[in-house]
Amino acid sequence: MTTGQDFVKNIRPIGAAMFLMMLVLFLIICFTARPDPLLGYEAPHDSTYYAQNDATLGELKTELETNVFAKLSGEESCTVKDGKLEIVIDSASFKSYRSALLKHFDGSLFELVSNQN
Repeated sequence: MTTGQDFVKNIRPIGAAMFLMMLVLFLIICFTARPDPLLGYEAPHDSTYYAQNDATLGELKTELETNVFAKLSGEESCTVKDGKLEIVIDSASFKSYRSALLKHFDGSLFELVSNQN
């Protein structure tokens, strides 16, 4: 036997185990990954623009109510409070709602509150 054949013969059990572990990891990622509910959405301004003052937060509120909340379900109220947008979200859709918002906007603009009803 050559050196290469000997190496392949010795690595088989480890190689098969690594292949199976990678297959299981791939399947876990495929079945747990959630699509972006705001796919194709682009904010008209960046987060630094919206963080300037309460007037620009009002613009963000209007933008969210017009273009974002229609695509997401679970938003119960949105108000400007203490220099942030306070968004009350149904607890069932809190995680997906939060991840969608934070993917497109800075988290310092929001105070996300889960409604436990």
